Amino acid sequence: MRRTRLRRHANVRRTLTARHFGRSLPLLHRTLSRLCPTARNVLIRRSLRALDLAAVRRALVVGAGDDPYRRRLPHAQTYVRVDLVRRPGRTDVVADAAALPFADSSFECVVATEVLEYLPEPAKFASESRRVLADRGLAVITVPFVFHDHHDYWRPTRRALTELFRDYSSVRVSAQGNRLHTMFDLVTTAFSPVPVLFPLRVLSNLLFLAPARFALRNSRSTAPGGFLVLAQK
Repeated sequence: MRRTRLRRHANVRRTLTARHFGRSLPLLHRTLSRLCPTARNVLIRRSLRALDLAAVRRALVVGAGDDPYRRRLPHAQTYVRVDLVRRPGRTDVVADAAALPFADSSFECVVATEVLEYLPEPAKFASESRRVLADRGLAVITVPFVFHDHHDYWRPTRRALTELFRDYSSVRVSAQGNRLHTMFDLVTTAFSPVPVLFPLRVLSNLLFLAPARFALRNSRSTAPGGFLVLAQK
């Protein structure tokens, strides 16, 4: 009888501990993700930081999320944030990227980072982005290539991206990162969402120490973490 009660108490303690850990895990995951970003995240931020978007006055951000892009567009007088789900104070318009509710030639720049892979019909987004861009307007797109699965639809190659944005007047597709970055991210996300190896990502921050001119350099790796697309209308 005593052993039975002890086993029951032990099971209750394990259950309560598991529930507490389950509730704490999302907060822990978000905190460590901010403190210890993936190499992919760092490469994206470096690429955006290296772009000169100071002259942009009308900007559209598709899939804005928590909106970390405002500082990259310091002089935008019109700054519209679109997402599928409204986030208080972060979303201006709730809309589908494949059917943007804006007039033709409304913006000088369209930004969509790590959005394309979630779209079941990316060609519609490429077309819609071109439609809402003014002449000589710029679409700034990033998309992962070799990265862990996060419930997306596809991972386009350089060739696929070039074809996707073929109707633009010019398209530049740059590979971001190399096998080292890719392997580092695959290892540190091995137990995701449990952030067991996240602290190792602190090494990713060393990428910020490299000169800014290297941020937009096209990697020759055949296994990059992702791509940066600069498509001009």
